[in-house]
Amino acid sequence: MKKIIFLLLSALFFCSCNTGEIITNQNPVVGTSGVYLLSEGSMAPGSAKLSYYNSTNDSLYQNIFRPGNFGLFPDGMIFYGADIYVTEQGNYNSTGRLYKLDTSGNVLNSVLVGINPYSLCVSNGKLYITNGPAGNVSVLNASTLGFIKNISAGVYPQEIIALNGRVFVCNTSIYGGNQDSTISVIDALKDSVIKVIALGKDPFSIAVSKDNNIIAGCLGADGKLYEIDPAAFVILDTLSNQWGFGKDISVDMQTNDIYFISNSNHIVKSNFASRTSVIAVNNSEPAGSFFYGYLFDSVNRRHYIADARNFSVSGLLKIYDINSALINSFSTGIAPRRLMLR
Repeated sequence: MKKIIFLLLSALFFCSCNTGEIITNQNPVVGTSGVYLLSEGSMAPGSAKLSYYNSTNDSLYQNIFRPGNFGLFPDGMIFYGADIYVTEQGNYNSTGRLYKLDTSGNVLNSVLVGINPYSLCVSNGKLYITNGPAGNVSVLNASTLGFIKNISAGVYPQEIIALNGRVFVCNTSIYGGNQDSTISVIDALKDSVIKVIALGKDPFSIAVSKDNNIIAGCLGADGKLYEIDPAAFVILDTLSNQWGFGKDISVDMQTNDIYFISNSNHIVKSNFASRTSVIAVNNSEPAGSFFYGYLFDSVNRRHYIADARNFSVSGLLKIYDINSALINSFSTGIAPRRLMLR
């Protein structure tokens, strides 16, 4: 799993920070706007958790869902309709699990699926779930969670996104093994790969821009971002920056600025039109923090950062305004990874 790379940072020191109000009950107030936070946990089953930050009362509701006895490394999370879908990797090279939850974290359904299922998206009423070690994408009925088929992709598919009836899959390479530099494009009607787009090495994050183009970032391409035409499957533009590329592209739907975690552990803002890149949120504690998850809220103009610290202690949810001023900080589960707006 890609997580193994980051566990090597466990020797880092961690910071002590002031935190906001934390509510430990299982009944979050979810009728207002907020952010869901999925923490991977440790190797101990049941240490993973789903939390909810309510931006109206500025409180974090911890433990609204725990994956249970299986409970190893949940990493994918999306909304579809009124429900939340969460993937859980499980032990390396083993079958994982998919959970269907309501907005309060109650389990509506769950099934075994794939090999280390990581990220997921929805198109044409179907779930598409990446299975890294198996090199394929599992397709399930989104309503029933019934299995439909597996679709072969590239080397270690991880991040995935859907747009206009197509599914775009980042083939991210195996750490220390076979390499890849492509995005596989799946037709959601035919459920087959119709195109392979060659980029730089290790496409590691993918998003949709304000003007409905695909934006992808590559770990092994000197921090390069790619803008892709989702219909013609051609590269429209590329953009590099001096801080490198890490993960988690998030697009400002007002300005079309592209935010992401850099390889140097900052939040960088890039813009294709102006050809500029600047640090948007500076990591002022590089020896005690590790930016492991990121989300930009285009409406409320906020940065949400999941800081895993050293991956063995409780992480932090850090919230910054558009001017990079810290609004609040909350203690989270171990290895907070995925953030999702409500």
